Amino acid sequence: MRFAKSFFVCSAGLLLFFTGPISAQQKEVKYADPIVEVVLPYKKAEFISIEAAKLDAQSRKAVQMLAQAGMQHPSYVGLSPLRRREIHDQLYIPLGLPNEDITHVEERFIPGPGGYKIRVRIYTPKGEQKETLPVVLYYHGGGMMVGSLEQYEPIVRRLCQKSDMIVVAVDYRMSPENKFPTAIDDAYAALLWARDNADSFGGDTERLVVAGDSGGGLLAAAMTQIARDENGPALSYQVLVYPAVGTRGNSKSLEKFREGYVFGRSELEWAYGSWVNSPDEMNNPKVQPILAADFSNLPPAYIASAEYEVMRDDIEEYAALLQAAGVPTVLHRFSGTVHPFMSMAGVIDAGKDVIDEAATMIRKGLNLPAR
Repeated sequence: MRFAKSFFVCSAGLLLFFTGPISAQQKEVKYADPIVEVVLPYKKAEFISIEAAKLDAQSRKAVQMLAQAGMQHPSYVGLSPLRRREIHDQLYIPLGLPNEDITHVEERFIPGPGGYKIRVRIYTPKGEQKETLPVVLYYHGGGMMVGSLEQYEPIVRRLCQKSDMIVVAVDYRMSPENKFPTAIDDAYAALLWARDNADSFGGDTERLVVAGDSGGGLLAAAMTQIARDENGPALSYQVLVYPAVGTRGNSKSLEKFREGYVFGRSELEWAYGSWVNSPDEMNNPKVQPILAADFSNLPPAYIASAEYEVMRDDIEEYAALLQAAGVPTVLHRFSGTVHPFMSMAGVIDAGKDVIDEAATMIRKGLNLPAR
């Protein structure tokens, strides 16, 4: 398997994605990560270097800032998962939105698989709540390996405020300590809990939404398929921001932007290889939702992609598969930017725009008046 030997994929590109504090319930891994060899299929295409890419000025500056900050840290090879997550937060929090006091927030520990307690944060709009509000389950990004509630709090707060809905951010367990299907099981347990307990925090059990970005987008997409197939909660909408939905081998972007764009093909393969237990699991739609046999009867979707990212073509193919199956789907490709631009919303305006647009699309999807 190919994977980067340091934070840098190439001269201007940067590390994978790394995040926040590990739960006290989780066992820290002290040894090198066990990696399953994953090689993703793709269509031949001409590689486009980041120097030749027509990035907007904000995105190019953000990539440079990220690269400069990454130079202050050691190679992630050989680091513990906890240390990787700490470094990830140190890199991305300064590029993100300020954490403004614009919502109420409550932290709880809810029942999870096998007696595990899942940490969630419940964000509620400020002001008097006269009626129950829709509930958005949010799964943060980070390739199932990094990302934290702390890093994502400004994003989730803005989504809560702009949508005027309750947002529940889920601290699912991550790899390599917890392999597939742990994150899936935690995500679904949180969804079931929200359905059964929404009244305890002013939420409407009849209006449930799933949302996520990158690896969290994978979880959100998987939740829609599992809920449909297992007679689970009725979902009203889904938001997938540059989701890692997998590939059917039709992608040219996996080759065009394979390195140098913050998150490359080798990082994507490395993330999958750190999460799955065997190569056979790559055929499971819960690992790659794009491999599902049926896309009908899924909730309406808002899907965002970035022009310059390896997963772009697969993300857009996933949107097309939903549309072909009769699922109302809005796809927005954000031009001139890179994965993960929403996590750099403090320096890339498109990061704020995608949050605000997601909030608008959820309200529209739930037939609520514009705000």
